[in-house]
Amino acid sequence: MQRNKQIVVVSHCVINQNAVVAGEARSPGVMKSAVDWANDQGYGIFQLPCPEFTFLGPERPPMTVEEYDTPEFHAHNRKILLPVIEQLKVYQDYGYEIVGGIGISDSPSCDPGKGIFMRDFHEISDEFGLDINFFWQIPNTSEGLFDPSDSKSVFGEIPGAQR
Repeated sequence: MQRNKQIVVVSHCVINQNAVVAGEARSPGVMKSAVDWANDQGYGIFQLPCPEFTFLGPERPPMTVEEYDTPEFHAHNRKILLPVIEQLKVYQDYGYEIVGGIGISDSPSCDPGKGIFMRDFHEISDEFGLDINFFWQIPNTSEGLFDPSDSKSVFGEIPGAQR
């Protein structure tokens, strides 16, 4: 079987809910609806690192966008994102299509529009000429079901992203 050379970039907790702040998990392990959708599309899944977990550990308190918007957290994001961007750039340079990403609605880090980590990801991606301009999101519901045909699961194009 031949690879389709299409990849979707996902927030860490889409594949590993164990990284989520205590009490905030939307599933026991993986977010099956998002993983199943990616598989049904034939997309490879590229898991981003969890910036909150690597910055403050598994027993961290819930925090806001404003609390994460610090020079230290931005520097941490850059440190953990540079190897990721480098790897994604190799995929892109060899003809792979990064079809988009899946973030987490209302996450202070991974919300596709306002999350600090995602904002840093988009900025660094642009610096390196990485073409990722569309994002879906896991809705902020207790079950966290992902349905790309539902408007709650579509974030859309990233303003200012490279085309």
